[in-house]
Amino acid sequence: MKRIAGLICLGSFYAGALWIEYQTTVLLGAGCSLFVAGSALTFLAVALYRAPEGHERHDGFYVRPRDRRPSLVRHSRFSQPARARQ
Repeated sequence: MKRIAGLICLGSFYAGALWIEYQTTVLLGAGCSLFVAGSALTFLAVALYRAPEGHERHDGFYVRPRDRRPSLVRHSRFSQPARARQ
């Protein structure tokens, strides 16, 4: 019985959200809704692009380090600090 009541509640929330979206579209026009939907998809795409890559193992989520492009300039260590050579 609780499951059916939960589904009815969830369905009414979805119906209410759709009704509010419909009324907003009628009042403001479809352009505003398309702009909001496009912005949301853009934010989602950026978040997915920046998310770390990894996979889930049996002992938890493993995040592997990103592949870094090799630098054109090699980092080198001097045997003496720069001040000492001056």
